[in-house]
Amino acid sequence: MQSELLADVLAVLDVRATEITVLKDLPYGNRCWLVQGFRGDALVLRRYHDLAAHEDLVYEHAVLRHLADHGWVVPDPIGELVHHAGGWWCLTRFVPGGPVRDETTDQRRRRGRDLALLHLALRGLEGHLGQRPGWQAQHTAVSVHTDINWDAALRRFARVHPRLADWAYSAAVDARRVLGAIGTDGLPTLVVHGDFHEGNVHYDRAGLAGVIDFGLTHVDSRPYELAIARTYRAPEAVDAYREALARSDWPLIDVEEAAIEPIHHAFRTDMVAWQLDHGGRVGVYDTAMIERQLLRTPTPPP
Repeated sequence: MQSELLADVLAVLDVRATEITVLKDLPYGNRCWLVQGFRGDALVLRRYHDLAAHEDLVYEHAVLRHLADHGWVVPDPIGELVHHAGGWWCLTRFVPGGPVRDETTDQRRRRGRDLALLHLALRGLEGHLGQRPGWQAQHTAVSVHTDINWDAALRRFARVHPRLADWAYSAAVDARRVLGAIGTDGLPTLVVHGDFHEGNVHYDRAGLAGVIDFGLTHVDSRPYELAIARTYRAPEAVDAYREALARSDWPLIDVEEAAIEPIHHAFRTDMVAWQLDHGGRVGVYDTAMIERQLLRTPTPPP
């Protein structure tokens, strides 16, 4: 069944494949297949998640094309988006190399420097693209997703898990209070990758091979990028990132430095918001994940 669907999509895209290999096939997420072409070319066929909107993907592709034009190896689109069998599809460039899952200290620093270089390549792009449709900066709301109704999701969750709902509410209030005290209204923003953790940065023997998974790219702050890059487990990456930007005359300013930890806590409440919204839609809540995120905030359980 799936092989027939893939064959249909490739026919629509006018691509002849000699071999198709699954790269990622997760429920509710993006799905990817490595497509070996009859000329020996390797491309990736993507089927975007069910909630993906055309204007949302156009924005993501604009970011990818910008980086590709500036010499970055990223999964930039080959051709246009195609709507088929209820979803959006596209061919993209194959990014070689692979992630370093268990980074050494030097490898963490390397990833921090590479993130700084990526931000330098993206600097100023927000003035041309604006904000991604359906998104907002983390320091402006509980969730970066404008379609998540935090209050409604929390109310639904409270009917079945009142203790965790109380904890989630308190954690969100605490995060907003701390960010307000810092004065994050003046926090600078840029187009961020949105998920620059070690799994999405590819290396080979020569060094950086490419960067993948721009599904969360949008306009946000540099402290947010550090949070979603999971740098709490790689502090050396933050140090190297900070040093590289200082050498490029674009250092973190005081409000950014002050916001790094509070935005990390806000990011955790955003993860909870996504879980509550998703659980409310599918009818099953991942309470273990919700509690794990709340434990990473400074707010104690009720």
